[in-house]
Amino acid sequence: MLKKNSMRKVVMFIYNLIMGKHPYNTIFSYNYHNIRSILSFYNQLVARLKNSEKKIIIDVGGGNSPYYGIFQEISDQYYVVDFKSALPLNESRSIIQVEGFAEKLSFDSDFADIIMSNQVLEHVNDEKLAVKEAFRVLKKGGIFTGSVPNISPIHLEPYDFKRFTSYRIVKLLKENGFSDIKIESNGGVYKAAALLILMDGFLYRDKGEGQKFNIAKHLIFAPLTGFINISSLIADKIFQNKYRSPSNYCWTAKK
Repeated sequence: MLKKNSMRKVVMFIYNLIMGKHPYNTIFSYNYHNIRSILSFYNQLVARLKNSEKKIIIDVGGGNSPYYGIFQEISDQYYVVDFKSALPLNESRSIIQVEGFAEKLSFDSDFADIIMSNQVLEHVNDEKLAVKEAFRVLKKGGIFTGSVPNISPIHLEPYDFKRFTSYRIVKLLKENGFSDIKIESNGGVYKAAALLILMDGFLYRDKGEGQKFNIAKHLIFAPLTGFINISSLIADKIFQNKYRSPSNYCWTAKK
C-alpha cells in the first residue's frame, strides 16, 4: 500500500509539472483555453478593485476554491459554499466553509460585496432561483461574477443540465434585477472544437460511476494536446470569429 501511494505521489508530481496546477493550467491541459480565459477575466476584475475597501466574497459552488489566490488580496472575508463532500478537509487558508447550495444561501440579505458562480449554473436545478439568491445576498452596488459553458461535452453527470448563450445570460441577469452587465467570450469555434476533442478524448465514463479522468492518457498525449491547443489559438486569431461559437462565457453584473 505504501509503495502504491508513493507511486501515485510521483505520478501526480509529474502530472502537475506538465499540466500545471489548476487554475494555472499549461498549454498541455485539455481545458487550457477555458481556464486561461477565466483566470484573465478574474485578474482584470481584481485589478480594478485593488484600491477600494476589502470585500466580503462568497464563492458559490467553489469546492476547493481554486481562485482564492486571485481574490485574496481584495478579500476581507472569503466564504465558499458547496456540498459537504465537495469541501476539502483541513482547509488551511483563510476560507470560511459553508455547507449549502446556490438556490438557498444561508446568508442575510445585503451581506456580500462579491458573489462568484464559476461553472455552476449549468449544474443547478433552478438557475433563476440561484441568480435571484445572489441578488438578495449582495449589497447594493455589489458584483455578481462567474462563468458558464456555451459549448461543452457532458460533465459531472448526472448533474449537467444546460448550456448558455450570451443572450440567455443577459436575460437571466436582467430579469433578476442586475444591471451594468458585461460578458466576455473565451474565443471562437476553433478553441471550442479543441475543447470538445480533448475533453472527450481524456474523460471517460465508467459504468455506474459517472465521469472519471484518465491521467495516463492525458500524460501520454500531452504533446498532441499542446499542438491542438496552439493550432486552435492561431486559427481563432486568423479567422477572427470570436463571438459566434465560444465554448465559455464570463460575466460581471451589478446589483
